[in-house]
Amino acid sequence: MSAEHSSQGQAQLKYVELLLRKGMQEEARARLEELVRQEPPVAAACYLLAVLKGEDGEAREAVDLLLKTLSLEPENTKALNALGAALRQMGQLEQAAAAFAETLRIEPGFGEARINLALLLKEALRFTEAEELLRTGIALEPGSVRLNYNLANVLHAQGRSLAAVAAYRETLRLDPDHLDARQNLLFALHYSPQFSRREIYAEHLKAARSRPFRPERRDLADRPHPGGRIRVGYLSPDFRGHAVASFIEPVLREHDRGRFQIFCYANVAAPDATTERLKGLCDQWRDIHGMADHNAAALIAGDGIDILFDLAGHTSGSRLPLFCHRPAPIQITWIGYPDSTGLREMDYRITDALADPPGTDDRLHSELLLRLPRTFCCYLPPAEAPELVPPPCGGNGHITFGSFNNLAKVTPEVIALWSRVLHAVPDSRLLLKAKPLVDHGVRGRILALFQEHGVAAERIELDQGQPGTREHLERYQRVDIGLDTFPYNGTTTTCEALWMGVPVISLAGDRHCSRTGASILTNCGLADLVTTSEAAYLDMTRQVAKDHATLREFRAGARERLRRSPLLDAGGVTRELETVLAELWATSRRPK
Repeated sequence: MSAEHSSQGQAQLKYVELLLRKGMQEEARARLEELVRQEPPVAAACYLLAVLKGEDGEAREAVDLLLKTLSLEPENTKALNALGAALRQMGQLEQAAAAFAETLRIEPGFGEARINLALLLKEALRFTEAEELLRTGIALEPGSVRLNYNLANVLHAQGRSLAAVAAYRETLRLDPDHLDARQNLLFALHYSPQFSRREIYAEHLKAARSRPFRPERRDLADRPHPGGRIRVGYLSPDFRGHAVASFIEPVLREHDRGRFQIFCYANVAAPDATTERLKGLCDQWRDIHGMADHNAAALIAGDGIDILFDLAGHTSGSRLPLFCHRPAPIQITWIGYPDSTGLREMDYRITDALADPPGTDDRLHSELLLRLPRTFCCYLPPAEAPELVPPPCGGNGHITFGSFNNLAKVTPEVIALWSRVLHAVPDSRLLLKAKPLVDHGVRGRILALFQEHGVAAERIELDQGQPGTREHLERYQRVDIGLDTFPYNGTTTTCEALWMGVPVISLAGDRHCSRTGASILTNCGLADLVTTSEAAYLDMTRQVAKDHATLREFRAGARERLRRSPLLDAGGVTRELETVLAELWATSRRPK
């Protein structure tokens, strides 16, 4: 290329950048197309046009342009990283990983490429490789917020909550306003018994004082209220194939439309069949994904919502900062998070007296606790659930314990007690099912923890899970007795186990997340399976394990028992909820 040709190309590129700054996209694209058609093409123009194509979702065109860029500049790491991103957009994940890896070979300090590759590995459940990759990056760039944050997420996904807590805290040291790190830290604190209730509550109050929860308040439009029906809004990122949907769907279905008008505000990134089904269960559906908090708050206020529910708390995809704009006069948190939000703008939290006994629980909440008369939730069993079969101990002669909980709940303290259970019940086995168990490093860590307590690896079966709901539930046919985790009990997993005829032994503690087992089991007439000490937990496993006849009877009558319980009384629980909501609304309208 002649010097004159190169100089002209550079001048054209500067002009293109000026056009882009002015928002003149079409003219900028036209100029870039000209530069790309030149012989030889201008490499920087190929790259820039590829970036624009990628932003518009034209991944195939972006790939072609990036390959052209790399034919001119084989070690252009920006182009290599962008090629990886475009290939990922097209679903060509192995090729994308290769492009990111080549970027790092040429430029090990390219943090964005390292994060992109780590995210691909994490999605492929290759957590050990992702962790190693990120730790190498942090060694090169200790002050990187994004590297530390992604390491924390990888550690949490492996079930290593204490290590994740440390990494989230390091992220927040580097960036105190990092909302996702702040919320993930709060969630991670619940998994380990090392953090007291007061410590966890103090962290929630600290989060509420952080910048993301102190937005600049702007006036919202006057809330129209035509009278008549009470307008209730439910806001969630989990109106999809998610555990929360199993608990909110029956309520949406049973709401009294004569008294209540139901709005759903969906912060759903990837809608699915469940999303479509839920759309048909409300009066108005609003998609707020990608909408700024203030704009979403203005939309809610404009809809005249009287009572607004948060169904996510400090979990992934939640929109708690939106509530700080006070889009509704009454704001309530429910179902999706096992604790206080810490926000003064959140007025109430719905629970029951078993999950949150009156007393200390009230003092460690920024919200007022509203206790439903029986259960804090109702459950919709999966339609795909297979039929019940007799417990496996009748055929194989030994007891199989099982836990299908999030691996973060399977702490060293839990493994220590489960090891005692296995020693106490001769020839028994334990089936653990969780997606991260596909990773060799995760499997090795879990088995090593059991071996520290004298439990041979052949007594532990590690299952990484199945793709479909039916296949997932069929795995319960291989379990005789469910072992609940602590201090973070199962909720959905306990409901699933009971629906599949598997009794669950739970250890109740001093906080909501360690008392959901007590609430669910008691409401199903199974209070005897709720224990309050490790010794009682161990003794209960012995008792249940030795009575094979009762296990057979339990399984045969399991679904009828649940159908008669408050847990599946969607109509009754919804009426109880509506009574509370009507009283709240009436009280709010009385003269002060």
